Amino acid sequence: MGEHDATSTMRIDIRPDFLGQSLARKRQEAPAGASPRDTSYLVLEDAARHRSSEFRKLLESIYDAVLVADSKGRIVDFNSRASEFFACPPAQLGGMNVLGFISGADGSLLATIHRNLEQHRYTLIEAHCLRVDTSTFPAEIAVNRVDLDEQSQLCFLVRDISVRKRAQEALEDAVRRLAEHDRARSEFVSHVSHELRTPLTSMIYGIANLLRGVGGTLPPEVRRYVELLEGDSKRLLGTVNDILDLRQAEMKTLKLVKSRVPLARLVQRGVDVLRVQAESKGVGLEVAAKAAQRFVDCDAHKMERVVLNIVGNAVKFTGKGGMIDVTVEDDPQAAGRVRFVVRDNGVGIPPEAVGRVMEMYFTVGEQASGSGLGLAISRQIVELHGGTIDIASPPPGREKGTEVRVGLPAAEPPCVLVVEDRPDVSGVLAGQIARHGYRVVEAGSAAAALAALDREHPGAVVLDLVLPDMAGRDLILKMKADKSTSRIPLVVVTGADVDARTARVLDGFSIPALGKPWGEEVLMDHIEGTFMGTARLGV
Repeated sequence: MGEHDATSTMRIDIRPDFLGQSLARKRQEAPAGASPRDTSYLVLEDAARHRSSEFRKLLESIYDAVLVADSKGRIVDFNSRASEFFACPPAQLGGMNVLGFISGADGSLLATIHRNLEQHRYTLIEAHCLRVDTSTFPAEIAVNRVDLDEQSQLCFLVRDISVRKRAQEALEDAVRRLAEHDRARSEFVSHVSHELRTPLTSMIYGIANLLRGVGGTLPPEVRRYVELLEGDSKRLLGTVNDILDLRQAEMKTLKLVKSRVPLARLVQRGVDVLRVQAESKGVGLEVAAKAAQRFVDCDAHKMERVVLNIVGNAVKFTGKGGMIDVTVEDDPQAAGRVRFVVRDNGVGIPPEAVGRVMEMYFTVGEQASGSGLGLAISRQIVELHGGTIDIASPPPGREKGTEVRVGLPAAEPPCVLVVEDRPDVSGVLAGQIARHGYRVVEAGSAAAALAALDREHPGAVVLDLVLPDMAGRDLILKMKADKSTSRIPLVVVTGADVDARTARVLDGFSIPALGKPWGEEVLMDHIEGTFMGTARLGV
């Protein structure tokens, strides 16, 4: 039997003055010697004759079975539907206890009903009802008080919910089968995606080595084809990663590995991956970093995929001679936020589809190509970062094209500790790093560096191997042995020869080493690689 606690359903009140008049007439007709409180004879002799015609009409007009019982559950009146519901002759039904018709019911049910009535609440019961022939049917039973005499009675409205139950069971079965199908689909997609990811990663690694000249210098035409292969392989790997992330998003297990990164450099990296594809289509692709020194806390690899998805769509739907502008700027509509905007003059998005392009698997008409996952995954990634993504087509002030705006909370610039004993060299290093928005702290010795590590908690360290009070190699080992500094990434900039022991230390901790003089772009690539991860997207 279902729970029979109170529910806040609609209450039905029968006016006591109407019933009082009816009751008075019945008492006048009662046999001599009958107790005023004994009304069971009304059913056993002829209920219809003793009830007013108005009350009987009301009782018979109710679609559900109605059982009127005294405080102990003994049935004193009912309608014809009750006799049909319980397959019980009227002469037998009167005087029986209503609890005998409710599977699992006992005295505690009556106690609950009376307690609820004292608090002016219905009791709603969902249970199986028993017929006289021992068959059952699911029912919903609402119980309230009716005032037929000074003691009042209990009114049980019994509704047969067999059809509803069958529909509910069919729906639950369909949902269960759908869940099993969805689980099988997810497992299949996940398995296939992982199987694709492994060879794609190997292909991208091999292509990258060819472009670096491992197999010798590539002729210009060959190099161009290899670069196209690299771009297509990375895009395919991005789609595979989208599928894997989709499954994690559906299971609410998509995780972010955040670090503090310069948004402009992150966007530039993503754009550079697509530049060859844009050039092959004759599409211009420009980046304007109006907020080049702004940082965000983000998962760099996932956010770079957002850039690839958005810019990749712009390249896909912009024809020859078209232009794509990517801008990194402070958000003019929200203080403390930074955004990147991708604006093209391509075919655009039909007005009826603008609100749906970020839905899973949605593609647009004849222009559709791809999985329909890129923008949907991008939206989820951006929202997990506390950001926003908006699409306008055409962009404001233009007749065609699309504009996508991604806004993110800005973060304080990370600190970089420069450890160099020569003030002139330290100043140059500090100036170059600060020019890119980082906060820089300088230390002229190992002792000063250790104090700054404890005081400033830098995000990265750039150091020379030759220091006045300690070899740079020993400072590295000291940092790696301390839990509080062991995970801080390092970049070595030195003019000294690197001996075998030092080389083993640098290789063991994957620490890049630059010679003096160094190139600013190379230096910044290494520093930013420590924050964004040295691996490019998809590798």
